[in-house]
Amino acid sequence: MTPQDIEALLQQHGSGQSQYEHDEASEPAGAPEQRTALLSPVLSACRDAWSSRSDELDVMAQKLGDGSRDVAWRLPFGESGILEFFLGVLAEDGLSQGLQVQSLRLVGNSCADTDKNRALVVQDNRLASVTRHLQNESLLPFTIPVLYNILVDFEPAQLLASQSRLSSKLVALLSSPSLSKYDAFVPYVCKILALLISQEGEASVADPSTVSILLNLATNSPAKEDLDDVISLVGVAVAYLANEGIQSMLITENHMGLFMEAFYLAHAGFEVNQIEDTDTATQLKQLRASLLAILADLSANDVFCSYYPLSSPVPPSFLAWIQGAHPLLQSAACLALGNLSRSDEASIALVERDAVHVHLIKLLSNSAVGDPQLLHSALSFLKNLAIPIQNKKRLGGLLEPSCVPRIYSLDTLPQVQFAAISLTRLLLVNCPPNVRRVCTPLSADLSSPNLERTTVTNIVGLFDRSDAEPTRLEASRSIAALCRVLHSTALSDVLPDWYEANFVSDSPADEPLPSVHGQQANYEQTDDEKRRSFFYKKHDLSKALGFLITQQKWPTLRSEAWFVFALMSRSWDGAAVIITVFQVHGTLDVLMEAITGRRESEIPPGANNQIAGAPGATQADQAVTSMAAGLRLEPQQVDPKQQANMAKVDRENALVLCTELLRNWEGELPPLRLSLLQDLVKEGTELVVAERSQA
Repeated sequence: MTPQDIEALLQQHGSGQSQYEHDEASEPAGAPEQRTALLSPVLSACRDAWSSRSDELDVMAQKLGDGSRDVAWRLPFGESGILEFFLGVLAEDGLSQGLQVQSLRLVGNSCADTDKNRALVVQDNRLASVTRHLQNESLLPFTIPVLYNILVDFEPAQLLASQSRLSSKLVALLSSPSLSKYDAFVPYVCKILALLISQEGEASVADPSTVSILLNLATNSPAKEDLDDVISLVGVAVAYLANEGIQSMLITENHMGLFMEAFYLAHAGFEVNQIEDTDTATQLKQLRASLLAILADLSANDVFCSYYPLSSPVPPSFLAWIQGAHPLLQSAACLALGNLSRSDEASIALVERDAVHVHLIKLLSNSAVGDPQLLHSALSFLKNLAIPIQNKKRLGGLLEPSCVPRIYSLDTLPQVQFAAISLTRLLLVNCPPNVRRVCTPLSADLSSPNLERTTVTNIVGLFDRSDAEPTRLEASRSIAALCRVLHSTALSDVLPDWYEANFVSDSPADEPLPSVHGQQANYEQTDDEKRRSFFYKKHDLSKALGFLITQQKWPTLRSEAWFVFALMSRSWDGAAVIITVFQVHGTLDVLMEAITGRRESEIPPGANNQIAGAPGATQADQAVTSMAAGLRLEPQQVDPKQQANMAKVDRENALVLCTELLRNWEGELPPLRLSLLQDLVKEGTELVVAERSQA
């Protein structure tokens, strides 16, 4: 057959339709098989031309290459042996340029959307017949699209290509000095690399310079001015960086600056709202999200701090991002620096030397800042900074009502609310100056309704309002941390404003504490007790504190509460607060369990009643209190590492609590409540004595 005969055959028996119009279902029965049979003499003619090394084969290949654009001929080309023949031709040396080009065209078109033909290429590793032509720059406009047609949507070909180290050949092309000659095909290269990295094992065989070459191309002209190029190059770099080994390589080979340059370009170099094509805009958003995930992984890597300490050039770039005005960069910087600040040394340096908190306070105090990701990242970063004790006071400005406390009201952002109240707790732990901030009235105006309202009021409000258990728990822990400071520090500096003479006369209806009668009415309070007592009158802390002991998920936090309660109960005003705590449903049950170990309550009916206005008719059993006093128990803080010892410490703290309640309020307790506490002290004392004798 002549080339002209081949052309006529392909036109006469083809579909005459484009690949978008062709519908295999509309073909007459047996049409593919008929076409396959018609190609038998064509294959014979090609073999004859090849064996004689006739130039006519070049023309035959051209006609077949043109015919392969017709979808109807693709499968017959494979089943007739035509495809396999030209794959064999491509494996040979000394081919003319024309024969190489037309053979590649035929292979590429035959494999487009045709898995059976792709399987023929994979069989016996015939893929190498195509990849060998990557060495010929003049053939790249054909070789690269052909490879893509073979690999796309066909995993066996992708796996073979990966195992054959195709990515290394492609990366070599990207680093070639003559890349500009075929830069139009760089997006295809990126698509192929993206297919390869999806295969298991690709990361281990990839060229170590893959990521740096891709990022270098993306961050330099002409690619950096073209959004599509940036998305292609950075996108495939990110795909490779999903591998932990490649992440470590980027860190240890000091390419973090290059990554940050690409990160900055993807965020600050283009505006999503100015991109007309919606698909491109979506791709950019996805790229940004992927970059952020990689940044999180990189900065959290154990070796990151060793290669990029705060004194290196990388962290100052993050600090500059925070000081900027780009929310996505600010959020990313908070995330990265948050990972860097996992050590006390780094946290202290970021606050004392870099004053990063100053910029974060300004950011969080801006009511216009409502981006959930930025708020959450900033708060999470600050939580790390708030851990070292020497940082807490410096971070006190965060507790100004216009800063972190404003976030308590963002009920539509529960995760952000949680981060805010969690940060608040960390700032309050063992820090009297910060406790003073949250206890300071929101207004000094005697006529203002905010005169008796504080940030503590808002913390309690968040606890009452929230449905999220973690948020309620952090609010409760914040209150407990505050109470601990109030009962372990001189209060003239912590509660300077909480003196009754500084306020208008209060209404008894506002008092959450029990009424005072009998001997307690004549009790002479110290200055600290007066301040605390008046503060407690204006803040009902009972439900929040009660939640700490009734929740069952976190025993360590329940133990933390027993310690604080024992501490509070040693003063008259603190004991009064604890009495209101035990009016909360379920609290007496857990008190009984903590002391006796019994899970089911045997509390007499009516023992949970509110404290009556009249004093109790029964006095505490002096023998019981004397026995408990003889144990010389003191409030003990539980070591979370000593789980086995937790129940013992809980019992002793709860016993201290009951003993102190009897000592401070024995004349004010209703008979049932008094009897219950006496019984618990008696049984608890006996258990402690028994434990000590066994020890």
